Amino acid sequence: MTAPRLMIAAALLSGSFDAAAQTPASAPIPASAPHWVKGTPVRLMVLNEINSRQARAGERFKLRVDAPVMIDNVVVIPVGATAWGEVIAAHGTSAAGGRGRLSARLLFVDTPSGRVELSGTLGQEGKSNSSGVVLGLIGFGLPGLLTKGGNATFKAGDILIGYIEQGDTPLSAPLLVTPG
Repeated sequence: MTAPRLMIAAALLSGSFDAAAQTPASAPIPASAPHWVKGTPVRLMVLNEINSRQARAGERFKLRVDAPVMIDNVVVIPVGATAWGEVIAAHGTSAAGGRGRLSARLLFVDTPSGRVELSGTLGQEGKSNSSGVVLGLIGFGLPGLLTKGGNATFKAGDILIGYIEQGDTPLSAPLLVTPG
């Protein structure tokens, strides 16, 4: 065997020629995506107040995950992850003590392994002010009808519960029948 062939054969047998060039020793192993379970609760906190006077249908709002979400004893959504909701309808207060109404739905949460869809709808009504209207009528006559009710509000710090929308449906426990 000639010298160049002997060197090539030795390099191939040692494994250092090709293997080191193709895969670096410190390459991270890609983590697999969590096995999502549909219906897993996610505790969320409202970050900024949303009220029926200022909110508009289609407007998105930010929430924060308030407690870690664990699946198979592994944290899959950490505290502090950002979640998003959307206002479905917002109706401000009206005359004659009418109360404001606000409804919204949860959209998704951003997790370390990507975006996860959420389900859940929220509704809120402001306080009625019919007693204020009656007193306004007595004290001011017809202008008392202009008294308004309260706006519906999701306050900063309010806790909401959403549910993971994607993934496998959890298996229900088998029905146990006892002979009677």
